[in-house]
Amino acid sequence: RSGYNVRQLKFLARVITEDPVEKLHRFVVCFFMEDDTLAIRGLDLDHQNKSAMEHAHLKRMKVVKPHSTYWNSGRNFYEPVDMYVGSVIYIRGKPFELLEADEYTYDYMEQHCDKFPLANIRKIMTELKEWITPKCGSLKSGFEKFDPCKTGFIAYENFRNVLYEEMPSEIQSQYPEHALKTVARYYAYEKYTGLCLDELISKAQSELYRKKFYDFEDLKLAFKIHDSGKSIKENFGLGLLEVAIWIRIAPTM
Repeated sequence: RSGYNVRQLKFLARVITEDPVEKLHRFVVCFFMEDDTLAIRGLDLDHQNKSAMEHAHLKRMKVVKPHSTYWNSGRNFYEPVDMYVGSVIYIRGKPFELLEADEYTYDYMEQHCDKFPLANIRKIMTELKEWITPKCGSLKSGFEKFDPCKTGFIAYENFRNVLYEEMPSEIQSQYPEHALKTVARYYAYEKYTGLCLDELISKAQSELYRKKFYDFEDLKLAFKIHDSGKSIKENFGLGLLEVAIWIRIAPTM
């Protein structure tokens, strides 16, 4: 996309609230690494017409972290390392949960994993193995439960749920969603699962370019909002063989 050269991290977000209307709202959070500024655009969803219209929610600016001292040098602003899937950031006193990232964001963080520990596959694998070893049997059973036809693959959601169920509660906060996404992306097995998001966008690009639309990552995020039933599959499955090798389980062949 044209925004690659500006080093912009982009996330889909929601407000953490008990308000039944507000909790349905979705936002695009953009973090600009050149100056550590944030911008938020609200997505007004038209469920009847399956469309999403954007509007400015927060103009680009530095955002102070909660509990920072605002009027002196002790104040702390949000930095790139604070931005990851599963993070909760506070904007004007409201908590925003980062639900998903675009492909560029995942790629950039993985390529610069020295600065983004939750995208550092080697570090994550080393740490996870410390508690995985005594749970090999239950993990294997948990994964196989979601592969009754013995295809050798499970969906990411099932992989995540099994890991969280087996993970000691006292360390779960160390492994937010982004860390497990990193593992899943590393061991993903790419296969055709029907019309995927990238193909759908590719087919529409020529018409959208004519109308001077360029931000296709925003379009993907909007599609994900409307595809709550996961009718459009992500373009990878998770290979049980690779996962078994990672946790040193002898897979059933």
